[in-house]
Amino acid sequence: MVGIRFWRDASQQLTFDMDHVPAADYPTICHAVVTVFALIQETPLVVGLDQMSWEWRRGEQVISLDWDIWMEFIVVAKTVGSESLVHDVATWLGGSQWGNPNGLALPGAVN
Repeated sequence: MVGIRFWRDASQQLTFDMDHVPAADYPTICHAVVTVFALIQETPLVVGLDQMSWEWRRGEQVISLDWDIWMEFIVVAKTVGSESLVHDVATWLGGSQWGNPNGLALPGAVN
């Protein structure tokens, strides 16, 4: 299974990262998360030289789906009220094709 690590960033926002997610998978994994969790786009996709960031909303919960060359796929709770959504996304991703590189996804995961 791919490693999922929780931590708090410098702004104390709950964050998790998931290694072994290539940049080429970023759009696909974002669209899968958006579909499963019925998220609405909050900000346009921002693409830099070595990072990408995209904010999404579900009600009052806002998360950022990011990718960079150091941490690879990252999800950040933009508010304290978004932390439960971050945990839910991590749980779902852990059972998805990205969380299980052997291709044995949990029921409900996008393959």
